[in-house]
Amino acid sequence: MPSRRDAVAPTVDRILEAVAPAGLDEDRLTDLAVALAEALSNAAVHGHRLDPRRRVAVVVSVSPRCVVVEVSDSGGGFDAGGISDPTVPERQLAPSGRGIFLMRRLVDEVSYNAAGNTVRLTVRQPPNGGGGS
Repeated sequence: MPSRRDAVAPTVDRILEAVAPAGLDEDRLTDLAVALAEALSNAAVHGHRLDPRRRVAVVVSVSPRCVVVEVSDSGGGFDAGGISDPTVPERQLAPSGRGIFLMRRLVDEVSYNAAGNTVRLTVRQPPNGGGGS
């Protein structure tokens, strides 16, 4: 994906089409779409500083009832453990940290590589068919 804001939505749409065989319900797909938009935006804005010559890499793995998407940029990364909870009163007006919090609430697993420039989002469809959020 080129590192442009206008590339995020079409990339999310392409990924959602690619994961259709996993059989996620509409709620899980919506959760994934929002988390993906955040991950892709973070890579383009923070990782690549919106340099359209730099591309965000996306790897999608699909299995029955499970989707894993990795979003990588070539930036310097960040310390994911250093992001504070934006819901605590002293952080509610802070300008950063909400996107990661949101991703963690919407998908089953969020993990980062050691460099902090690749995020892995995992979404599973519960056996009963119900959504996870």
